[in-house]
Amino acid sequence: MKSWAIAPASTGGRPPAQKWPKSETTGASDPPFATLLVDAAKQALTSAVHVREHDAVLQRVILLPSAHPVCISLQQCGRQYAANAKNKQAAELGSPHLHKRAALVASLGALTLSEQQKAQLAEHAQTMDSSQKLAQCGFVCKLSKAWVKDTFKLTISLAPEMVAVTELVCTVLASNGAALKLGIPPRSPQERAISKILVDMGDFSNS
Repeated sequence: MKSWAIAPASTGGRPPAQKWPKSETTGASDPPFATLLVDAAKQALTSAVHVREHDAVLQRVILLPSAHPVCISLQQCGRQYAANAKNKQAAELGSPHLHKRAALVASLGALTLSEQQKAQLAEHAQTMDSSQKLAQCGFVCKLSKAWVKDTFKLTISLAPEMVAVTELVCTVLASNGAALKLGIPPRSPQERAISKILVDMGDFSNS
């Protein structure tokens, strides 16, 4: 008789799960893993410093009061872009920073300008007659809330050949109630938190 014929009948359902031996897991207290975490945190801090140094060279930061005409214009531009994005594809609209760049140039014309500044701004506006040209020379145009209450931070970055326009924007805004921020940006909350943890561990020094 076949062996399967005298085997006990199955009661049905899923077969019992096979038990495997528990594998040893590596926890955070394991020396190699702990070293990896510390080294990764230190590398993150080093990279963050380099990014902030590069930002100080490549970007210009201007602080604006919330009631400033340029601030209001850029906020309206952002809301309009968000409304248009509900009905159109992003490829049709283009990058948001290009719309804000155009709004920035338009709003500068409403401020107090010298005749030379007016001519320079008008020439730039006529030259930038397409989104393609704007994209080639304008890399960043962002408005965000600053740490100080009722204050916004305008960040711009233009191509090297547009340095005269960059200086024009900063000069006009500075003479119309804005404040230029110079130097390396401060550490982010994440940088400070990581640094504090490493200092408490005795693996890092802020000095």
